[in-house]
Formats: sequence, structure tokens, C-alpha cells
Amino acid sequence: MVYLFRMKKASYLLLTVLFFIPGFSCFARQPGSLKVAGIQFEITADKYSSEEKFFNSIEAEIRGAVDEYGSLDLIVFPEYVGVFFQLIEYRHIWESERSFEAALLKVLGSDSELKRPSDIFLRPKRWEAYLKGWSKLADKYSVGLLAGSCFVEGGTGGLRNRLHLFDSDGSLIYSQDKVFLTEFETEVIGLEPGSLDGAGGVELNGRRVVFTICRDTYSRSWEELYGGAFLWIDIKANGEVYDRAQQRSFLRALPLRMQFTDVDFGMTVCSVGSFLDLFWEGESSLLERRDDGVRFISAAGEYRKPARIYLSTTGR
Repeated sequence: MVYLFRMKKASYLLLTVLFFIPGFSCFARQPGSLKVAGIQFEITADKYSSEEKFFNSIEAEIRGAVDEYGSLDLIVFPEYVGVFFQLIEYRHIWESERSFEAALLKVLGSDSELKRPSDIFLRPKRWEAYLKGWSKLADKYSVGLLAGSCFVEGGTGGLRNRLHLFDSDGSLIYSQDKVFLTEFETEVIGLEPGSLDGAGGVELNGRRVVFTICRDTYSRSWEELYGGAFLWIDIKANGEVYDRAQQRSFLRALPLRMQFTDVDFGMTVCSVGSFLDLFWEGESSLLERRDDGVRFISAAGEYRKPARIYLSTTGR
């Protein structure tokens, strides 16, 4: 492997687009192309102060991507974008707290019907409102939307971290649960894992597009399942400082997974920003398979600020 880094503030070394992985030659594909924008979305408490503010911020990102790139097949938002939307009704409780765990405890103490942190998110009306808002925006801009992820009730009644995909007419066409959870998700929130079953992705413009949610991508379990896909999208909310160790960690996610598949393109889309004492850092990026292997073809250039990345597969 060959690495090339550039120095940023606070002595962070950022990965550039010239990383190369020895890999496999490309396979022939059916005609068609995809135009996809990834939104490196900045989470701030202010955006979750009301439904109106939240969807105004989402619409501004959609409109900005359409203005910059023109007609798009899909706009991708990262992990956790919807999680704090579900806390809007409790803003008067959590806005005075400094830590997320303290805020959850205070919310629990405010309602006798809430017995555990997961109960706070097990309110169908909240995530139904979330999905309805995304549906309206997809229809308004005639573009497919991957609506990040939010916490929803799973098939067993427990709470799961789920991504939702909307078609350009606003219809919900696909959802997928996170399988490999973090300690924060299991111990603080009380999430339960999803299953690999049914995680087959979707077909867009005759191309198979598949998805993973953050930690999932570190597992080799997906390699056989996603073999033959055209585009692999990984949405992340990396809750650690994006230092050299985290840069190397990112290389063990989608870049390494693609090395052992014949997937043509990869897209990693990250959340940045903070909510109370929680924070996220990471650099969104694009990967491409060529005859001589897999390499980065572009990156956001930022790891703490909002940004966009754009993939056009015309000619492949």
C-alpha cells in the first residue's frame, strides 16, 4: 500500500485521493450511469430545535447539490442525521444539559411512561414525521434520497439503527438496519442489531447499489453478499478525533472491503459536528476500481466541516 498525507491544523494528517490498493481488474457492466452526491452533513443542536429548522437545513443541502451538479439520481446523507430529530419534542429538557447521557436521564425523569433510554425513541409518530418530511423533499426535487439513519422499532419490538431510501417520486423503496453496533449504541441507547438477511441493496438505472452503516463495513461478512454490485455506499458517524489512527481505521472499512470484491465504485459519506458532548469527525470520499486496482478518486478535503462529494459513473 502507498500512502500520501498532507498536514492540517493540530498536526492532523489527512488522507489524499492518491491512496492505492492492489486489486482485481474491472468486470464488464451493463449500459447505464449514476450521478450521486454525498452530503457531509454538519450536526448542530440548533438544527434540531424544531422540525422546520431541521428540514430547512436538509432542503438547503439538497438544493445546493442540485444547483452545483445538476440532475442527480441520488443524494446521500450520513449516519445519525435522523437520531436527534426524534428528540425535538424534548428540547426544553435537554437544551440546558451539557452531556448527552445526562440529557437522556433528565428526559426519562420527566415522563413516567419512559422506563429506559430506548423508550425515548420508540415513538412511531416521531420517526413517521421524519420519513414524511424526506418523502416530500424527494418528490419536490425529483431526486432519490438516502435519508441518513434514525432509530426505529425493529421487528421484535426493540430499537434499531436504520437507513431509509426514497425514490424520486417520494416513495420509500428500501430500508436496512445496522448489524454490528458500537458500545454507545448498545450500552447507552439500548439498540439491538439488525440482520444481514434482506440487505441486498437496490437497482438504480440498471445498476446494483448496496449499503452499509459505519461499523458494519469493518466486517468481511458483506464481501460475498455484495459481490457483483456496481456502487457500495457506506454512511458513517465517526465519534472519535479524526487523527492518524482513525485515518488508518477508515482504510480498513470500505477500501479494504472493495479489495476483496468486484464492486466498481465506493462512496463513504460522513457526519461532522456535535450535539451536546457528542461529536463526529471524518472525511467523505470516493473509490473506483480500475484495471490496476482500487484507488481513491476524490475526497471532501475536510473532516470537521460540511462538504459535498460527487460521483458520475458515465462511461462505465
